[in-house]
Parts: sequence; structure tokens; C-alpha cells
Amino acid sequence: MDDERFSKEASIDESTNKLVTLALEMARSAAASGKRYFMGGGLAIDLSLGKVSRNHHDIDFHPELEDKKWWIEWFEKHGLKVKKIENSRFPETFKVENEAGEQVVDLWPFALKEGVLLINREGKYVDSGKHWHETRIVNYEGVDFRVENPQRVLEQGGCGGHGTF
Repeated sequence: MDDERFSKEASIDESTNKLVTLALEMARSAAASGKRYFMGGGLAIDLSLGKVSRNHHDIDFHPELEDKKWWIEWFEKHGLKVKKIENSRFPETFKVENEAGEQVVDLWPFALKEGVLLINREGKYVDSGKHWHETRIVNYEGVDFRVENPQRVLEQGGCGGHGTF
């Protein structure tokens, strides 16, 4: 692939290209609609670096809880299916699948209280160990994204991106 947004060292697959395109659409829609969110995981690191360095399987997406319904409708309007994850530990989580039934977004809504990101754990909103001021805006292909601090993402790496929850 000759596209310079992708690393020359890595062989980037088409599904990763589609994820990047989806992430761009999500960020543009969030900006146009005034929705707060941040992206985490490996894709957040790549967005911070300004290039896709490896293949990705999904987007770790954290919208503000009050916008959960709006995002579910947004995904459905874009031909994606939103399914609640049956997880008693984290009851407010969803997966978003493409037409082939492949998960493309890991959806973890958060509540915000005095700058602290709260996550629904076992039915109660608790401190996730993360703070809004730790997220930052990066620009990728002319689009601003709010991403989790890449260092925090790397620290959580062994826990599927959710090590502190």
C-alpha cells in the first residue's frame, strides 16, 4: 500500500484501513455535534504518532454516557450493529459489528465527575483511575481526535486496554 499514512515497515490490511476511515468519520461527527469522547488502545497510539504502524482489530471508543444513545443511533445509521455485551462486571459496555459480524468498535461509555472518568462496574459508577485532563487532542489527516494518553495505553497493554477498570 503506497498510502503514506501507513507505515512502510508494516503490511496494513484492508480491515485496518476501514477502521481508520471509520475513526475519521466518528471524530468528524463528534466535532460537528459537540460530543465528548476519547479513543484508547493501539489505534490511539498510532493516531498520536501520525501513522498506522500495525494492523488493528477494533477501535476502543469511550463516549460520554449522556451521548450513548446518540452514538448507538449513529453506528446503526452507518450500517453497523450495536450489541450489549453480557458482562455483569461492566454492564454498560457494547460491541459494534460490521455487516460480516466482525467487531469493529469496543464501546465503553463513561460518566465525568469533576474531571474523573467514571465507569459502570457491577452497577455502580466508580473511579476508573483515569482523568479527562490526561486525554489529549491529536491531529491525524487534518482531523482532530481526542485520545487517551499513549503512555497510559501502553501501561494497560496486557489487559486488553482496560487494565485500570
